[in-house]
Amino acid sequence: MQIHLSFDYELFFGVNAGTIEKCILEPTQQLIQLAEKNSIPLIFFVDAGYLVQLKKNSQYASCKLDLERISSQIAKLSSLGHQIALHIHPHWEDSKFDTDSNQDDKWIIDTKRYKLSDFSKEEASQIISKYNAALFDITGKKCTAYRAGGWCVQPFLHIKAALKENDITIDSSVYFNGFHDSPAHSYDFTIAKDKAEWKFENDPCVEDLKGSFKEISITPDKVGALFYWELYFKMKSAPEKFKPLGNGIWLKDKGRIYKQFHSSTDHFACADGYFSSRLIHNLQQCEQKKFERMMVLSHPKSLAPCSFDYLNEFIVFAKQRGHHFAILN
Repeated sequence: MQIHLSFDYELFFGVNAGTIEKCILEPTQQLIQLAEKNSIPLIFFVDAGYLVQLKKNSQYASCKLDLERISSQIAKLSSLGHQIALHIHPHWEDSKFDTDSNQDDKWIIDTKRYKLSDFSKEEASQIISKYNAALFDITGKKCTAYRAGGWCVQPFLHIKAALKENDITIDSSVYFNGFHDSPAHSYDFTIAKDKAEWKFENDPCVEDLKGSFKEISITPDKVGALFYWELYFKMKSAPEKFKPLGNGIWLKDKGRIYKQFHSSTDHFACADGYFSSRLIHNLQQCEQKKFERMMVLSHPKSLAPCSFDYLNEFIVFAKQRGHHFAILN
């Protein structure tokens, strides 16, 4: 089985975006060390809109410096053999850099247009090409894989032509039974099959054997309410081990949090915080289903100190069982 450890390389999108040191650079450096220790490649879905905004605001010293540091790390990741893939949060088109002298420099995040479908088809096409070019300028390599920000890959026909024009033929946004509907973003993957990969053409949830795109789905994980109570108490009792390293704030979604504590939820294989303790269980489920791939979705900003221990344990376990870690192809 091919195992893909993927990370959405981004800031937070709540009232506080966080710093690049705590949300991106420092946790990613720990991932680099983990990968080197185990001789495995990682996949980074880079939020390229952030890079575009940093460049747009490079007249400000802090933006210029952040762009240099982010670009340097992305170039290093690429040179080490890790895959750089396209991740798009188009709300960056409306977000602004705040230079008010009465407060620290920060981003004012505007999520009114959080999905590419919130833009016209022409605007969405321009965003995809512009963001893709920003990554090519850093790595000199073409991106072949895409993940929609907030999993908002629907409607796919809105972005299909633009992805083709940019030679992007792999998507990894869908997970089995995934569903969400909130003011900021929404997606519905309930018609997708419980499979590791398939070809598609016009809808990433519908298999088409002659399709020109490939969906490498995010490995699903049914998580019970007990897990969320365990997570809550672990973060309270030992925050130094279980609290995420990032110092920003997530988009608010109280209804979803309430549900997690009272019923099982359809989640996905993930190394964020205490979720990393479930990876071996996720792998065993993939083995039972005879999957040929396992896709783990995580975020550097949401990794906790415990994540690296659980990840290392998982990598060793998977290798002992004859599985190998790979980039997307």
